[in-house]
Amino acid sequence: MIIKRHNTASVLIVQALQKGPCSANQIAYTDIGSADKPSEQGLDLRNTANKTLPSWLLPKLTDHALKASSRPDAILILPSPVCSSRVTTRNSNFQQLAKDKKLNPNQWELHLIEFKFCEDTRPDPQLQQAKAQHSMLMANLNRQGYREIKLHVILVGAMGTICKDYTDISLADLR
Repeated sequence: MIIKRHNTASVLIVQALQKGPCSANQIAYTDIGSADKPSEQGLDLRNTANKTLPSWLLPKLTDHALKASSRPDAILILPSPVCSSRVTTRNSNFQQLAKDKKLNPNQWELHLIEFKFCEDTRPDPQLQQAKAQHSMLMANLNRQGYREIKLHVILVGAMGTICKDYTDISLADLR
């Protein structure tokens, strides 16, 4: 029940991102349930890796290290410095850019999105856990030379309380 609730919330976040100015073209990865579930919920993730990080994202890692890496709920990849509809439509297929060796990491920002449930009155432990959980992935991405890597932790209390001090900032950064 907890996993289903988590995946449903994550799907809603990805749906909102797809409707925004960056569109579905910029979502490079999701870990929000089986491959069938997102399409049943109206998500178009045809060019999006699911469950296993795409090898083009971290080409210097071995397959074993890639599979062992932490996986956020979603990864949004945007041209640096600012997302605009002109830029995102021009760069719509990251897999093709990677295959053609045109994906220059220092021109891209990565936004790692992690959704967590937490105690209604104590969100800090889950925030710290999310940071620790993805610290190695962020270090590996930094070594690849990506221009900027941001972790957006979206915290919701077990009873549905939104941890405004944390979540507002994370969501605002994704606009």
